[in-house]
Amino acid sequence: MAYLTREDGQRFVIPSYRDVISKRKGQLKNDILEFSSRYGEYITFHRRGLAQYEIAFSHEAGYLFGECVWQYFKRPADLIYCEVIPDTTEAYFVIVKDGSVYLDGSFPLENIIEEILVFTTQKNNFDIYVYGDAPLSEQPQEGKFSFDPGSVKSFTVLPEPLFQHLPVVKGYQLQLVDVVLRQQGIGVFPVKYVIAVVILLGMAWMGFTYLTLHKKRLPVVEAPPPPNPFLEFNTALASSAPDVEMEMVVLAVDLLTTMPGWIPTDISYSGGKMTVNVKSLGPKVEYLYDWAEHNSASIMIMPGGFSLTMTLPLPPKRGLPTKIYPLDRVIMTIVDRISVFMPGNVVKVGTVKAQRVFKQTDLRIELQEASPDVVFMIAEQLKDLPLVLTNLTLKINHGLTGTIVLQALGN
Repeated sequence: MAYLTREDGQRFVIPSYRDVISKRKGQLKNDILEFSSRYGEYITFHRRGLAQYEIAFSHEAGYLFGECVWQYFKRPADLIYCEVIPDTTEAYFVIVKDGSVYLDGSFPLENIIEEILVFTTQKNNFDIYVYGDAPLSEQPQEGKFSFDPGSVKSFTVLPEPLFQHLPVVKGYQLQLVDVVLRQQGIGVFPVKYVIAVVILLGMAWMGFTYLTLHKKRLPVVEAPPPPNPFLEFNTALASSAPDVEMEMVVLAVDLLTTMPGWIPTDISYSGGKMTVNVKSLGPKVEYLYDWAEHNSASIMIMPGGFSLTMTLPLPPKRGLPTKIYPLDRVIMTIVDRISVFMPGNVVKVGTVKAQRVFKQTDLRIELQEASPDVVFMIAEQLKDLPLVLTNLTLKINHGLTGTIVLQALGN
């Protein structure tokens, strides 16, 4: 069945094809149109990494079923959801593996165990949710399937069925391919940029003409520039904005999860450079070298294994400030912003050091098994503040654990 329709008329779609494309945008449009001609004119489009895009194709409009279920359960890396459909021998069934929907739809109960057996030979950490007389059980039970305890992170029997009140997620709505391409700016002629360039050229020409006509009348008086009281302050902030750097690090971590047979364990970032210790799950080192070559990373052989070095493509430096705010106010602002969604004393303030025209101190934000979304939320709170990201260290296990070190500036 290509879609599931519930009592309120809402339609959930099971796409005919999902794929992750790792190419430049100049090539992306042709690939999407080619896949669309085969698998359907309705698509969803999501960025997976620095240059990766996850795309689903369907012949039907609606919302992606598996992704809506995944979003409802707060996007765990590995998920199994099984809801028996009343008065039938079928169940709504979703499997998510490594953060991507592996299988979704409605299936005969007798086929569900067959779909799960493939995971018994893999390393898993499933969050499992069931409703009704599902063929899954937490403990061994006759006629039902149960995972080894080491493969289960949690097992929840839902108190009520989910499907009839499953929220739809706007980001997972399938739309016509032309509409999505325009929204994403893929293959679209950049009219705004052309107009801006034309205006700038016109202003430059007018200025040149004016100076040419008046240069004989107006004497040239060269006055020394006034001293800049912000020079030392601006020099200290001569770096990319910390929120942008943190977002780029999280996107790079997402990209690292695509290594075939290798996983990142420890990450250290500073000044656009990221060093990553990696661990093998069994495949050859050759696979790691191939992945590094295709993703602009270099490999170092260490006494304890292998590590990768990546240079992140940071944007131009931030705009210069026009005022130096009190350092106490800067600290108070960042602590209050982060405490909204991370209660507790997670921001540690260091010793205040006085410079000639400003003061500075270190702020340490501790992470404990945080999701990438939490790091994105922290980055959002740093926007437009006089902060410098000096160091970021992460350990990757069931989440992101580590320390974000910022330098706060003020008077």
